[in-house]
Amino acid sequence: MRGSIALPMSMLAMSCCLAESSLETHREESPQGSVIVEWNQLAYKIAFAEDQFRTFKGQRALAMMHLAQHDALNSITRRFEPYAAQGRRGSEAEPTAAAAQAARQVLIAQYPAAQSEIDALLAQQLASVAGDMRRKNLGIDLGRAAATAILELRNKDGWEVEGEYEFVMAPGVYQSTPPWQGFALHPGLARAKPFMLKAAAQVRPPAPPSLASRAYARALEEVKKFGALASSARTNDQTAYAVWWMEFSEGLVNRFARRLANERKLELWEAARLFALMNAALVDTYVAVWDSKYVFNHWRPYTAIRQAANDGNSWTQPDLQWESLRPAPPFPEYVSAHAAGCACTFAILAREFGRNMSLTLDSLTAPPGMPTRSFKSFRAAADECADSRVRLGFNFRYSTDDGQ
Repeated sequence: MRGSIALPMSMLAMSCCLAESSLETHREESPQGSVIVEWNQLAYKIAFAEDQFRTFKGQRALAMMHLAQHDALNSITRRFEPYAAQGRRGSEAEPTAAAAQAARQVLIAQYPAAQSEIDALLAQQLASVAGDMRRKNLGIDLGRAAATAILELRNKDGWEVEGEYEFVMAPGVYQSTPPWQGFALHPGLARAKPFMLKAAAQVRPPAPPSLASRAYARALEEVKKFGALASSARTNDQTAYAVWWMEFSEGLVNRFARRLANERKLELWEAARLFALMNAALVDTYVAVWDSKYVFNHWRPYTAIRQAANDGNSWTQPDLQWESLRPAPPFPEYVSAHAAGCACTFAILAREFGRNMSLTLDSLTAPPGMPTRSFKSFRAAADECADSRVRLGFNFRYSTDDGQ
């Protein structure tokens, strides 16, 4: 809800599993977290090149890779609770070698065509490690073991199942919108195995407002007014930030986290934990959101406004020519995935670096003249992210509120 940046159940579970102490532990004794940052950057680059994160393969790969790195390091020195690798301990193993090898094994399993690029980073990081080969080889062995554990745990987890969807022409029910006629994205995602949630329905929100309610009418009127392609009520700044926030959450927040990790000089264990928390929690958020989307099967404002004469609500009026600022994505409306993703990841960053930390973000979808946006807190950033979906005409206000 909008009262605060709520911690989604996925984030709470990840925090309990992976952390008891703060990110300030043992800084002086550990290699720098740039090892983790470099793997995050490469993994994102490879995943983006394949499908621009338009499927969920890339986000799942990021989560598995960083969890494997986290587990490999905590098999050397137990600073945080491991996720999948509960067995081997190797206090003499070299940490950089362990984290690098763990990432390599997971990433190649997901993107075998990128092996040369992946192996190049592995070789570079291993070459930077000083000390005897025995410690380096112990680290490599631990990295392999951690990667094997996470890959076995996630084998046949259902992420590749697209599922089926049947369009039903009825008031309130999702119908495809241009240019996606007859297509609904990944209806089977909600049946995939989450990383920490017991099931996708564990954090399912209440149903959206009844079509006959005043709450629904108010929400429809707001998005009709402020989310229209030719809106005269939306300010220039609102139009600009609506487009600015269109970049997928996983790209924007991982890029910011890389910069933050470098600026704060996070050490290896800290960085591994941060990226594991953030990416695994974001995966679980998407699973839970997709459960809500396909359970409630709520229509987009595009359809709702054009078909308002059929909604049984005397407070709504149709506009047969209404267009959103940008075409809405091809899946049901409730709840907002964008609002949920921003709330989840910024809650994690706020918990680790302070709720009142000021921040400046950049976006790949930034309009000309607005490369960055600055905020006084993570909550302010999350709220603007959520609001942007109303200004785009994609979501009703209750969908962004409940997504947060």
